[in-house]
Amino acid sequence: MIKVAISLLVGFGILMFAAAFVWALRIQRYIQSHGGHSACSVFNGAIWRDYRTARQISKRVGRKPAFLIWFEALAIAALLFFILGGFALLIEGFK
Repeated sequence: MIKVAISLLVGFGILMFAAAFVWALRIQRYIQSHGGHSACSVFNGAIWRDYRTARQISKRVGRKPAFLIWFEALAIAALLFFILGGFALLIEGFK
């Protein structure tokens, strides 16, 4: 069971890295192309702040770009992996 928990937490890391990759390549440029200022650091919550800014821009423009859908899917999957990994560790602790 500990192997399952570790693999889920590694999956969380990989998915968050992929989400950060989408943020770095597309979301920052999208914000800057629409006259906004994107954050420059990953560690202070900039990914989520830029995501909210990009969502506001997409609502104003009236269409949702594909990279926002990809970012949402990767972030949700990463959070699910994290939650499932935590539950697996919790269950392993009670055995």
